[in-house]
Amino acid sequence: MIREEYYGTGNIDTHRSWNDAAGVTNTLVSGAKTLVLSIDAQNTGSAAAYLHLFDKATAPVAGTDTPKLTYLLPADGGKVNEKNLAVEFSLGFGYAITSGAGDTDSTNVTNADEVVVNFEYYAKF
Repeated sequence: MIREEYYGTGNIDTHRSWNDAAGVTNTLVSGAKTLVLSIDAQNTGSAAAYLHLFDKATAPVAGTDTPKLTYLLPADGGKVNEKNLAVEFSLGFGYAITSGAGDTDSTNVTNADEVVVNFEYYAKF
């Protein structure tokens, strides 16, 4: 389960979420062509986590679908703060958070409320 909040600011959309239960998050942000402009993610857990980004029009399935990009979120406050991006996802944009780096990894994040992610993006551009 994932808690989500969506905001609209002009043509830029924002997605914010955090894992509210131990496990893998498989989340669809946009089911249309998407341009990701920024990523801000933090891991407060005691083990590394990985943010996998997918080019899909439906919710990704960690361990089955191949990510387009993967970011390491180091343990104990590790952060990714990517601004001024222009990464295109032609089908749609989704992500998964796992505890392993591999494309086929679907290992659960150990505890709830350890990983927070924020994205700014344009959809259907």
